[in-house]
Amino acid sequence: MNSEFSGLEVIRDDDPLTQELRAIYAPPADTAYWNLLERRIMARLSLADGDSWWAVSGTWVRAGLIAAGIAVMVAGTLLLRTQTQMARAEYETVIDPATIDAPTLAARERLSEQQANVRILTGH
Repeated sequence: MNSEFSGLEVIRDDDPLTQELRAIYAPPADTAYWNLLERRIMARLSLADGDSWWAVSGTWVRAGLIAAGIAVMVAGTLLLRTQTQMARAEYETVIDPATIDAPTLAARERLSEQQANVRILTGH
């Protein structure tokens, strides 16, 4: 017996209700039933207007294109809004009057020409 089913008791005798349900829901054994079912399904799939069953009708294509266009416009608007907010936040963190310490800026010594050139070339 399988280890995962070792704790379960196997019931060999089904009660009458279970037997009746199995008889009702049992698949037909006759192959003619399955052949007829296949013919009915295939007849239903071949549409009267000649379109294939997997083809999308023109009205659904139009509705889908409109929905896709609206989705692209909304996504583009949200992207631009997010980029604008991020740029504004970056700007505010760099240029914030509260973070500028005026006495420190005023106390800085003037750079010599050599120091200014080194700073220009190195970026520091």
